[in-house]
Amino acid sequence: MTRNEEMKAVLESTTFKLSGGLRGLFVLFVAIGLVGFIVGASGSHPHLAWQALLTNTVYFGGIAFGGLMFSVIWHITDANWGRPYKRFSEALGAFAPIAGLLYLVLFFGAHHFFQWMDHDKVIHSKAAWLNFPFFVERNVILYVVVLILAFIYVKNSLRPDIGLAKKLNNFSNGFADKFVSGYGDQDAEQKACKKKNDRIAVLLAMGWGLLSSLIAFDWIMSIDQEWFSTMFGVQYLAASLITGMACLNLISGVAWKKLGLDGYINTSRHHDTGKFIFAFCLLFTYMVFSQVLVIWYGNIPEETPYLLLRMHSHEWGWLFWVLAVMIFLVPFFGLMPRTVCNLPWASRIFAIDVLVAIWLEKYFLIAPSIQENMADAAGVGAHLAGFQYNIFDFSITLGVLGAFLLSVFWFLSKVPAVPISDPRFYKEGHH
Repeated sequence: MTRNEEMKAVLESTTFKLSGGLRGLFVLFVAIGLVGFIVGASGSHPHLAWQALLTNTVYFGGIAFGGLMFSVIWHITDANWGRPYKRFSEALGAFAPIAGLLYLVLFFGAHHFFQWMDHDKVIHSKAAWLNFPFFVERNVILYVVVLILAFIYVKNSLRPDIGLAKKLNNFSNGFADKFVSGYGDQDAEQKACKKKNDRIAVLLAMGWGLLSSLIAFDWIMSIDQEWFSTMFGVQYLAASLITGMACLNLISGVAWKKLGLDGYINTSRHHDTGKFIFAFCLLFTYMVFSQVLVIWYGNIPEETPYLLLRMHSHEWGWLFWVLAVMIFLVPFFGLMPRTVCNLPWASRIFAIDVLVAIWLEKYFLIAPSIQENMADAAGVGAHLAGFQYNIFDFSITLGVLGAFLLSVFWFLSKVPAVPISDPRFYKEGHH
């Protein structure tokens, strides 16, 4: 069998169609989320709806870019093992434009979580940074720049695959056809697109590093304007990579058998996804421990209240230790054995564990600061509500999840699900 014949067979077995029933279910999720947000934002406690939207935007937006970054990493490092997951990685990034729209919506609710929106309450030394016009400008400009770089990168990644798919199987749809206008010789197109992405990938990686830090500082850390940590951006970046790889672990376990990719995805490659989750959980824990340690021995009044609220308060202290177990102890002891990482059903359990844990971590970072701001506004004697998972959290999470799944599956239904033109995409032992 020639290479083209092999790739034609792979293309046919991996052609993905989003069924009407599944699409309808995801649309229903979005509708539930939209109704939940409207009811909550117009109700007696609007901050709960805005808080839920902020939590899910930074969470699912992190997954989108965190997942896409693995395609970028594999391109920059010229790695072989991740090639079967390359398109799935890019599919996760399909949610990034929707996340951008959600950030635009959040601008309208900024006064519900940012105390510094009140000019009389902003810390004077931080007023140059924490002012709303500049806040909007820097977030919009950087997000748009990174989104443009991501689009160019994905376009260059898709173009040779779509061009080859049209040649092998008359692959065509309105979305895919736009990526191959003026398509020339296959080898020349592959070389040209790779050369372009050699530069774009590096710029995109640096851009995402800056954007992830800005999101962490502006959308999470500045809710409590007195607290600051220069390592907080890396914490958010590490969390995004954890969730991105957890999603790829779940996808690979399904694609391995359901899409006929046995040989392209195998035990060794699936094992690598589990070990990456293991490694990034350790990195995330190190980031948190490093911040806690420095704040503890520094004992600076501007920093300690943030930790005291989350580690020692009756309302929130218990959740800190729950997260420590879910993000560190469970994956550490669960994914250390080789046997667990080799089994899709077993590693899937730990992937789900860290996905849930990182959502809780975002809630844990955002909600206590909002409650503290509200208590300050209420005056002496006001108390914190503590952990309140309510109907707005459920409905809005379901809505954003529906939008996320719709974007991922829609993307996979419009393009070749695997990088058939990539010479490094091959069966293990057949190269």
